[in-house]
Amino acid sequence: MHILVVNDDGPPNTRLSPYIRPLVDELQTAGHLVSVAIPAASRSWIGKAHLIEAALTANFVHKDSFRADGTWDESYQAPAGSSATGQDEAEWVVIENGTPASCAQLGLYNLFTDRPPIDLVISGPNHGRNASTIYNLSSGTVGGALEAVFCGKKGIAISFGSKDPQTDAVIAAAARLAVKVVAHLWRNWDERVELYNINVPMREDVEAQPVLYTRTLPYYWSRGCLYAEAGVEVKKKAVNGLTNGVHKDECNGVNGVNGVHAVNGVNGHVEAPKQRQFKWSADLSDMKKRLQESEDGTDAHTVLNGSTRCVASFFYYLIYTNQHSVTALRANFWHVPDLEGPIDLDR
Repeated sequence: MHILVVNDDGPPNTRLSPYIRPLVDELQTAGHLVSVAIPAASRSWIGKAHLIEAALTANFVHKDSFRADGTWDESYQAPAGSSATGQDEAEWVVIENGTPASCAQLGLYNLFTDRPPIDLVISGPNHGRNASTIYNLSSGTVGGALEAVFCGKKGIAISFGSKDPQTDAVIAAAARLAVKVVAHLWRNWDERVELYNINVPMREDVEAQPVLYTRTLPYYWSRGCLYAEAGVEVKKKAVNGLTNGVHKDECNGVNGVNGVHAVNGVNGHVEAPKQRQFKWSADLSDMKKRLQESEDGTDAHTVLNGSTRCVASFFYYLIYTNQHSVTALRANFWHVPDLEGPIDLDR
């Protein structure tokens, strides 16, 4: 099988993208032809976006030339004696201004036209799990698989469920299991399913844990604290009456309207600031608590309990446990049934 691998974490990187090389190696060991097209930088939380005003530059990089920080040695020379086919497969494509979706597009239509047609697109493995509706709709990993579906291909999103450093043995076990799950899903693909979302728990005995179909956990933000205002000192915690160390009427530890003090003007007149800057500062403590409390059978619950989960559904709901979970999805925002026909604006 010819598999295109894309991701949202970028080139192999000890800190940000430690899982892609082991998965690609394991896919090749299983006998697959693997083509790799990945962003030059991390594109987490970007979903299925394309950067339409940015020019894309494709760099052809030998897989052994990457450094631990994700950069690569442009002077690297492949060992003598490599076969033409093997050498081609060893050359990955790193795309400047790329996103998971644009990598899928270029990988399917532009970069590997000299190879056999691509059968399957794998997006990942993500550095951390992707569970619940919010994660799935935001995830660049899921976005890469979604783009494959809109290009008429089957897509599988894979996430390895931890951002903590892992031993080589744990990563290798997760990669072996992921390849086995991919092979099973390919052989037994349900005609109703357009993409699967797989979450693999990171534990050395993961191959002995159950692999379960799961449903996606619906989740909505309980408060708006994804961003913090730059240059504003955040208050410290550990005072009675605080929630997670922050007053109830504060966001990211800053009080006032929309989490910011008013600016004093002249003679008591309050002037609104002409410019304010915000930076990404996601506080996901509420979400993590909800995932930990999630119901049995959801993607979140399954991965957190140590199983591998596979989600198969009309829309994706993912959760994590120590089990492997597989969620089957349809790539659409489907309409609400029975809401159709004329609208009476006078009612």
